[in-house]
Amino acid sequence: MENPKRCNHEDLLRDLPDVLIFDIFWRLPMTDVVRTSVLSKRWRNFWTTSPFLNFDDRAMFFDDDSKLRNFVYRVLFCWNGDRVLKFRFNLRHKLASSMFNDVDMWVNFALRNRVEELHLQVLCNSTTARAGFDGSEVYRVRPCLYSCSSLKVLTLQSCNLEIYGNVQWNQLESLKISLIGATADVINQILSGTPQLKVFYLNYVDKGGNLSIQSTSLKELSIDKYTLTREDVFVVSELRICTPNLETLEIKGFPYKEYSLTDVSSLTRAALSVPLCHIWLTRLSNPLSQILPSIQHTENVELSDCCTKVLGAMKMDGAHPAFPNVKSLELRCSLDDYKQVVGVLEMFPQLERLVIGHKKGHGRQDDTESLMFEANLPESFLLRLRTIEVTLSEGYDIFPLIEILFKYASKLEKIVFQLNEIKSPAPPNSLFLVSQKLLRMRRSSSNCLIDLTKIHLQS
Repeated sequence: MENPKRCNHEDLLRDLPDVLIFDIFWRLPMTDVVRTSVLSKRWRNFWTTSPFLNFDDRAMFFDDDSKLRNFVYRVLFCWNGDRVLKFRFNLRHKLASSMFNDVDMWVNFALRNRVEELHLQVLCNSTTARAGFDGSEVYRVRPCLYSCSSLKVLTLQSCNLEIYGNVQWNQLESLKISLIGATADVINQILSGTPQLKVFYLNYVDKGGNLSIQSTSLKELSIDKYTLTREDVFVVSELRICTPNLETLEIKGFPYKEYSLTDVSSLTRAALSVPLCHIWLTRLSNPLSQILPSIQHTENVELSDCCTKVLGAMKMDGAHPAFPNVKSLELRCSLDDYKQVVGVLEMFPQLERLVIGHKKGHGRQDDTESLMFEANLPESFLLRLRTIEVTLSEGYDIFPLIEILFKYASKLEKIVFQLNEIKSPAPPNSLFLVSQKLLRMRRSSSNCLIDLTKIHLQS
């Protein structure tokens, strides 16, 4: 007699709701989705009705373009659904230009079926990328895409944008474009045709012009700018932002010469990240001073190594920007000058959470030397700090700063110390040495917990 508690796998699969099955399909490459036809009778042709088509070659692993082309065409020929809601074509290798027409046909297939979410990545090599994405070896987005009114989510990577006519993305809410060479005029034209846009991520090679972002719907904005040559870094280019409902702002990559943030009153998180370059430490002060007054009301701030150094230098030179509302601060820095870093922390009197991403500096500061400038610290210094998170790459030159934090953070509840060993083999006693250094430090908070972890990273 058959055990009544025994479950038949076909019954379980048959009972799953379609919406759950399709969600599983979207998380699988299309090759695996097709293989589900062997799981049950119901599923034999079930995949052909899926509204989610995921041609992600990073997981399909076709060894040549012809096999990939044939597979995509076979799937689309067999597809018998009502509508394509989500469509992804993502390559892990450089696609031959001879297949660009095929990509056009696949995108047109998605557009004809009123696609709402489209992800398109057609890789080119790094040499072509540095050249500004000009030439026949880079896939160019076809005009029909710009008039697709059904789109709500769009991701474009390693494509060339050329716009002739108007952009009509009236329902688009999320737009992410990455590794694209474009002029500011093209980007401005795209933004003018997306009145409902809430999320905008831009990673691009700057080909000139002033970028202007004006939107009352935008909630998240991330701009990561690159240039063709080092000589182009400080060309006359300006970033203007007027987004009264913006909540998250990230400005990364090579700096603009001028910044104008006229209305970011709803901002709660700001991240500034510029690659560290000694020539920028003097040139970045003016652009950074243009941004800081606009983000002083935020609660969460993240600063890269270069921005941390510039902000510290501004404090030491007599400039006194203040961040009275910031509760969480993340610093990426090489701690060559502790006076400068402590000066930065003085600007955040309401700080409750501090994250330090540390890398070994080039200074010769002894980790036991006395910091004479402590006498100038205000009574409110680190008074509200409750959590510290430290990532240490190598060396121990961060400990004088940790000693200062322990000494003044009287309400400190927890410090999380992650030691990333990049040497191979990793010193077996490194975690013990760190713990001994921390335990010997005097702490003004009697309730502070120390959490130590070690992660080994291959060099």
